[in-house]
Amino acid sequence: MSEPQSTYSNDEPRRSRSTAIAAVACVLLALPFLVLGPYLLNAKARIELRCQPGGVCLLFHTSWLTRDEVASFALEDVQGVKVERTRSARRNRVPIFRPTLVTAHGEYPLFYQWATEETEATRVEAQVEQFLANPGDTPLEVVRDDRDASLRVGGAFTGVGLLLLVFATWLALRTRAHLRAERTSASA
Repeated sequence: MSEPQSTYSNDEPRRSRSTAIAAVACVLLALPFLVLGPYLLNAKARIELRCQPGGVCLLFHTSWLTRDEVASFALEDVQGVKVERTRSARRNRVPIFRPTLVTAHGEYPLFYQWATEETEATRVEAQVEQFLANPGDTPLEVVRDDRDASLRVGGAFTGVGLLLLVFATWLALRTRAHLRAERTSASA
C-alpha cells in the first residue's frame, strides 16, 4: 500500500487553516499585554502638593495617562510632615524613608516609592515645615516623580502587545493569500 504524496494543492487548506489559527493565537496573546500595559502606565507615581499662601492646599496624583486631585484642604488643616522609616524587604534590609503629610483629614504620603536616602525625605519635611512656619508670599510646591518604572514596564508591555497585533495582521494577510491560492487550485 503506497502513501499518498503531498502536493501543493492538497497542502493548501492546511496552510490557510494554520495561519488563521496562528493569527487568532497572536491576537489572544496580545490582549493581556494590551490590558496590562496601559494599566501599568496609569500608576499614579507623580505626587504634587501645591499650597497658596494663606489659601488652599491641593494634592495631585499623576500617571502617564491621567491626573487626579486626591485632596483639597485649608492651610489651617495641615498639621505637619512626618518621615516614616522602615526596613526594605530586600536581602540587605537597608532603611527606607517616605515623608507623609499629616492633616486634620488624614495622612497623605508625599512619595510614591520609598527613598533610600533619608536626606530626600527630610528635605521635603523641612520645606513644608518652613512654609507652615512662615506662609508669606511664596507658594509651596513639592513634586516627586517616580513614574520612570511604570513607563519602562508599561511601555514594554504595550509595545509587545502592539507588535503581536502587527504580526497577527501579517498572518491574517497570509491566510487570505493562502485562501486565494486554495480557491484557484480548486477551480483548476
